[in-house]
Amino acid sequence: MNILSRYILKEHLVPFLFALGTITFLLLIDFVPKIIDLVIDKDISIWVVLELIALNLAWMLALSVPMSVLVATLMAFGRLSSDFEITAIKSTGINVVRIILPVLGAGAVVAAGMIWFNDQILPDLNKEARHLRGDISSMRPTLTFKSGIFISDIPGYLVMIDKIDHSTSRVQGVSITETKTLNQPRIIVADSGYLEMTDGGRNLKFDLYNGEIHSLDLLEPTNYRKVEFSNQIITIADVGSELVRTDTKYRTDREMGIDEMQEKVRQAGESITPFREQINKYLNGKFSYLFSDTFQYKGVDTVSYATALSYIKSDANVLKRHVEKNRKQVLSQQRQVNKFSIEIHKKYAIPIASLSFILFGAPMAMLSRKGGMGLAIAVSLLMFIIYWAFLIGGEDLADRGIIHPVIAMWSANILIAAAGAYLLYMAATEKPFMSFFRKPRQEQP
Repeated sequence: MNILSRYILKEHLVPFLFALGTITFLLLIDFVPKIIDLVIDKDISIWVVLELIALNLAWMLALSVPMSVLVATLMAFGRLSSDFEITAIKSTGINVVRIILPVLGAGAVVAAGMIWFNDQILPDLNKEARHLRGDISSMRPTLTFKSGIFISDIPGYLVMIDKIDHSTSRVQGVSITETKTLNQPRIIVADSGYLEMTDGGRNLKFDLYNGEIHSLDLLEPTNYRKVEFSNQIITIADVGSELVRTDTKYRTDREMGIDEMQEKVRQAGESITPFREQINKYLNGKFSYLFSDTFQYKGVDTVSYATALSYIKSDANVLKRHVEKNRKQVLSQQRQVNKFSIEIHKKYAIPIASLSFILFGAPMAMLSRKGGMGLAIAVSLLMFIIYWAFLIGGEDLADRGIIHPVIAMWSANILIAAAGAYLLYMAATEKPFMSFFRKPRQEQP
C-alpha cells in the first residue's frame, strides 16, 4: 500500500509544479500592466520593480496553490484512468476511496501550510507591498528643464523658462504659476535668475531678479495684488525623484493575522451592546402616558387635543433621532464585524478548497477516462469560475449584511465537495455518470 501511495503522489508532483508555475505566471502577466503606469517615468531601479513584483507574488501563491491542486488531480488521475491503471488497481480489490486517500492527505498538508502562510506571512508582505506602492506613487518624475517648454510634472506648479544655460544654471524669462490653492493662484514672473537643486535634490530653488508676483482671488476678484521685486527666492519642496521608504503601524484587514482580526471582531461586537441598550432605554416607557387612564405629560394633566398631539409629535421626533443615531452606530460596528469575519474565514476557506478540488477532480478524471491537459484545463476553468463567482458574490453579500460570513466563504467549498462526493459514489459503484438523474426503466409486461 505504501508503494501505491508513493506512486500516486509521484504522479501528482510534476503536474502540480507545472500548474503552479503556469497559473502564477498568468496572474503575474495580469498584474504587470497594472504597475506599468505606477513606475513609468519614475526612474526607479529594476531591483525596486522586482521587489514590488516579489511582494505581490505572495497573494498570487495564495490563489494559485489551490488551483494547481485541482489541475494536478485532474491530470494525474486522468492519465492513470486512460492507461487503465485505475482499473488494474481496482481489480486487486482496492477501493476507489483508498486510491484517493494519499492525495487527500497531501492536500491536507498543503492546506495546513497555506493557512499558516495566509496567517503569518501574507499579511506582512501585503503591508510591505502597499507601502512600496505608496512610496513609488509619491515619487516625482525626473525633472528635465528645456527652454521654451512648460514643466507640468510638479503637482501644484506650472513652470516655463524661456532660456536656460545648463552649464551655469542661469535662467531667463521665468514664469511660475502656483495653483496649490485653486481659488487663490499666484503667478511669478522674472527677467532672470538662477536654478538650483537643494537638500540632495529634493527641493527646487529659484533665485529670481527683477520680477513681479501676481496674487489672484477667483472668489473675490477685487482682492488682486501685485508685488514687484528686485530679488526673490522661490522654493518648491519635494520635487526629488528618489524613492523614500516609509512605514506605518496601520494595517488593513488584509494585512492582519487571524488573532488580530478576531480581536477586532470582539471589540466591534462588544461596542454594539451599549448602542442597543441606548435604543431600548429610549423606547421603554417613553409613551406610557398614552395608555394611562388620564393624560398626564410632565405634570400637566389638562391639555387640549392639539396640545397633546404636539407633545406626542415632539416626543416622537426626538425618539426618532436618538434611535436613528444609535441604529447607525450598530450598523457601522456590524459592518466591521462582517468585514473582519469574512477575512478570517477566507484565510481558512481558500486553502481548504484544495481538499474540495481533490474530492471533485479525482472521481471526475476517473469517470471521464481521459487524461491530458485538455480536460484538465476545461474542467479547471469551469470550477474556477464557479468557485470565484461564489466567493466574490458571497463576500459582497456578506459585506452588505445580507448573508452570514460563514455562508459567504464556505458555500463554494461545500457545493464542490458535495458534487465530488456524488462523483466518488459513481466511481466507486461504477455507475454511469448521470445515472442518479435517470428514471428507472419500466419492464414490459
